Amino acid sequence: MFKKLTEKLVIAAVLMFGLTTTMTAAENTKEGVHKTIHHGCLNAIGSCENGHAEVIIDGNTMKLWFVGGGTDTDKAIRIGDNEITLTVTFEGQKTATQKLVLVAKPDELAEEKLGDCSSFEGSAEWLKNAGKFVAVATIKFKGKSQTLRIEYPNGYDPD
Repeated sequence: MFKKLTEKLVIAAVLMFGLTTTMTAAENTKEGVHKTIHHGCLNAIGSCENGHAEVIIDGNTMKLWFVGGGTDTDKAIRIGDNEITLTVTFEGQKTATQKLVLVAKPDELAEEKLGDCSSFEGSAEWLKNAGKFVAVATIKFKGKSQTLRIEYPNGYDPD
């Protein structure tokens, strides 16, 4: 009797684990929406399958993390740039009126260093009340020069 009860418990545990794993995978790709680890806006780099820049603004500081493409938005992607200069155009304007320099912020726990880093930060007083804007820069991402386009706060998805 104990053996049959144990077998039933093992089967129930396996089924529950399988359902949980399936639900988690489904949530991650639900309706084409990618998860954001930092709860920021995702901006595709070239295409969604190539990679993303996740962005949040906290007060007068912009924080940016380079992450994977597709559903791999929970994986950091390191780039070789030490800083990124964004040219910023606010909603309703035709030309860029601000620049923002983001500097590499290596994650020591992930053994990142300058020139091999996935996270960047920059500060400016105008970020506090920025509203909607588009920011553009050229970066070296996955070994080639690519355009970084940030559409804040909704994100950028050319696909």
